[in-house]
Amino acid sequence: MVRVKQAPRDQSKLTGKPLSETLEPSPLHILEGIEEEKWSTSPDLLEGNLSFTPEVIDNLTLYLLANPNRMSSHLFRADILHDSLGVLRTPAERERLFADSTGKVALSGDADVADEDDVQPIPARDIAGFELSRTVVRRLIPRKPQLDRPLEQTCHFYGAVDGDYGRLLVVYSPHIASKEELPFYHPLLQSWALLYDYYKPRATSSEEEEGGAGQLSLHFMLYPDEPIQNRLERTLHALLNTQIRLARGSDISTMMPEGGNYKPNKDNVLPRHLVQDTYSRLKQKYASWLCQNWVEDTEPSKHVFEDLSITAFLIELWRSMYGVVPAEERGKDGHDRNFPGFVDVACGNGVLVYVLLMEGYQGWGFDARCRKTWKIFPETVQERLSEEVYIPKPFADVLNGPGASTDALDVGAKTHSGMFPKDTFIMSNHADELTVWTPLMAALANPESPLPFMAIPCCSHALSGARYRYPPPKDGKFDEDEEDKAHEAEQNPQPATGDLKALRAAKLDAQTDAGANKSMYGCLTAKAMSVAEEIGYDVEKTMLRIPSTRNMAVIGGRQRVTSEWNSKKNKSAVQTGHPDANADADSGDETLKLIEEVVRRECAREGGVQEAAKVWKERAKGIHSGRGQSQRH
Repeated sequence: MVRVKQAPRDQSKLTGKPLSETLEPSPLHILEGIEEEKWSTSPDLLEGNLSFTPEVIDNLTLYLLANPNRMSSHLFRADILHDSLGVLRTPAERERLFADSTGKVALSGDADVADEDDVQPIPARDIAGFELSRTVVRRLIPRKPQLDRPLEQTCHFYGAVDGDYGRLLVVYSPHIASKEELPFYHPLLQSWALLYDYYKPRATSSEEEEGGAGQLSLHFMLYPDEPIQNRLERTLHALLNTQIRLARGSDISTMMPEGGNYKPNKDNVLPRHLVQDTYSRLKQKYASWLCQNWVEDTEPSKHVFEDLSITAFLIELWRSMYGVVPAEERGKDGHDRNFPGFVDVACGNGVLVYVLLMEGYQGWGFDARCRKTWKIFPETVQERLSEEVYIPKPFADVLNGPGASTDALDVGAKTHSGMFPKDTFIMSNHADELTVWTPLMAALANPESPLPFMAIPCCSHALSGARYRYPPPKDGKFDEDEEDKAHEAEQNPQPATGDLKALRAAKLDAQTDAGANKSMYGCLTAKAMSVAEEIGYDVEKTMLRIPSTRNMAVIGGRQRVTSEWNSKKNKSAVQTGHPDANADADSGDETLKLIEEVVRRECAREGGVQEAAKVWKERAKGIHSGRGQSQRH
């Protein structure tokens, strides 16, 4: 049975006429000074018989203040510049909040986070029957700043209670002197407003309380002698439709008072505005050239924009961890000695390595197979991309043990054991076979002070490299007895019945942490986190804003390294070496014991470490020759 998507509005109540033919004066009496402004509305911009309480509309409106991208694809977000109630946070306040919560190096690159521009709100209008309750100033941030400029906008909230009626009115006014200053993404209007009237009969002591009925309408002030064009008409209908559609799907329990959705794994490591601003800069600087010179058989735009998004996240992550900034923000020599270097394991097309090197971050990448894309990069970048096959040290040790042949580690290519320099930041982006190995690799490289890492899982593999589905974790831990059963399970089992309610419930469940952990991808992510925690890492999970469904990042060691490097920066007594004075041989020995236990346990299903190492070696040969699964696109 084909599911018919519910239309936001009752189409039978629309006139079907052009909006210009249905205009009528707005019932709102809005004064600017002593003059009453000429506001308009239309029966086609009104929807009644809505069940939403004023609380739902109010929470949704606050959410959309910071997330106008839900209303327009031309917008990235909105930065809050002022809130008269002091609830919505400005970008500077968000940066300070992150700084206070993690004790990290300054996000902005300076010791003190810069304050916002001093943008004053537009004076509030007097509206008959309403009282001003709140004033918010926001800055709309476009997706393409090279085409559209940001725009400040004042949002005035009004409330009124008249008998059994609750009324909520929000008036939006752009900060411009003339209509020519309006960017493309803003309606060609002087101001516009959303009005929600909600009627709820008062229940008597002998009656049960009944649900109310609401009416949402859109009102606006045109420019003099400016006709309603088709685009403006479509925009006004879209504004009303989107408001109703989102209200139907809203859940008050998931909306935060500061105007955001409560998604604990999104924007929980870095403020959104920092990453998005850096992404916009990188996209303008590199995207066109990369797409035009793409030589792989895959679609360039997806890979280019995805890697630029990840690069933007890394740049801001390293800014917060080490205090290191991109080359264009540095001094004359462009060199920053605070950054310890990076390695991109299974680097695939090499775009991430290329952009990071161009931005002034020292590092390199390797993959089991050379990619055609590498040849388009400058020689200095190509020198930092290497065709090497990773053979984990525990596997190399058993393969090259007593009595081994001279070609015990021969896979037809240069091999790497993962012994990286001290403090190196390890990046594994959709590295498949290397995902669960990433925290082990990072700890093996320096057991006394394990290297920080970020892994973005993709396809699920066991430590042997063989495809494997991990079971859902139980209370944050994995049940070994259930692993074989989970391996045979279907990735996303459908409800046994064709009930639409069951399908909907399954979809909503998948959006929760518990639900996500039921999928193969969620189980793989949870396994990578579990292994990292087991060997001593502080681990975080964050959802990246990248054009991929495989968008969860597992970050290990960020908090420890940030604290250590912050101490190093503030204490001149530490001249050289790692800032962690407590790291010693005993802690390193304990880490190695934990790693050995994890590897032994995880390889048991293949018959032990020796057999798992053989599987890894044979798969590595196939990947290098192009016969096997690539470790990354």
